[in-house]
Amino acid sequence: MEPLVEVEGLTKRFPIHRGLLQRTVGHVHAVEDVTFSIRRGETLGLVGESGCGKSTTARLILKLLEATEGTIRFEGRDITRLSAREMRPLRRELQMVFQDPYSSLNPRQTVGQIVGTPFAIHGIEGSTRSKVQDLMERVGLNPEHYNRYPHEFSGGQRQRIGVARALALSPKLIVCDEPVSALDVSIQAQILNLLLSLQHDFALTYLFISHDLGVVRHVSDRIAVMYLGRIVEIGDAGDVYGVPKHPYTAALLSAVPTGEAGGEMKRERIILSGDVPSPVDPPPGCAFHPRCPKARLVTGSPDEVPENCRTEIPPLRNSGGRQQAACWYPLRPDDELQRVVSHEPRGS
Repeated sequence: MEPLVEVEGLTKRFPIHRGLLQRTVGHVHAVEDVTFSIRRGETLGLVGESGCGKSTTARLILKLLEATEGTIRFEGRDITRLSAREMRPLRRELQMVFQDPYSSLNPRQTVGQIVGTPFAIHGIEGSTRSKVQDLMERVGLNPEHYNRYPHEFSGGQRQRIGVARALALSPKLIVCDEPVSALDVSIQAQILNLLLSLQHDFALTYLFISHDLGVVRHVSDRIAVMYLGRIVEIGDAGDVYGVPKHPYTAALLSAVPTGEAGGEMKRERIILSGDVPSPVDPPPGCAFHPRCPKARLVTGSPDEVPENCRTEIPPLRNSGGRQQAACWYPLRPDDELQRVVSHEPRGS
């Protein structure tokens, strides 16, 4: 299937300024050498810990931030260095649903004004009121509430307003930046089902960002896992969840609670040592090596990791099946860590 979005070598470094002259003394390595594509009509889930660069990647793709290096292609066209004026026609094709439904809506505007603003900005003729009310009905809102303000709605209803605003110009790509993380669990399911229904009806393509692995599995066709600004694994959702190849992915999956009717936990947790390194001074070689349990299994020592893990950055490469992993020693089916994720008893 033809890719709608292609990202190659995408990098974003934020300069650190100090002193009276505001000299650059370092950089925050927010996104480093990220490469992936999103096919038309699919949902690519982007997961990882807070601060790993997920939202920055999304903003780079939407040209809300300028990339330091790399290439972004939309429908085969290189949009990396387009100016704000050149990007304006493309804004209709690229939209975003924000994380916080409380802060992403202007409290001084009515629903009609919020959802109708895209029509005014792009000079779309016709009855704006009827178009807005149609969109409100489509996302599950009462069209009669056209003149209400955001504070008169619940959190789930506010997020529906945000979805309606994103749909207004019939976009091709919608970036969902943790769209349900601020909502109650019961409301999360409603919004996720709404997004899936809209994708089917309008042939939408999603980049779905979340730290909730259960949510991502429910909505995604493929999943990309980020760690400290880099993609460490990417593949079909079933493959990534069933047989993860990167030790970091295995650790994330081991933390997902799954239980039986009585609530008894079935998974054994993979405990990672240490903290996430600073993006200001990332470790050399594989960024995950200071915390990697697989690297210590390779050496057989709790205090040592292989030389190439410490000195060489592993490329994202095929690791079996349809998955790619950035690891010198990807997990095998008989690995100790793999058994933890797949619930198999040790020694089986």
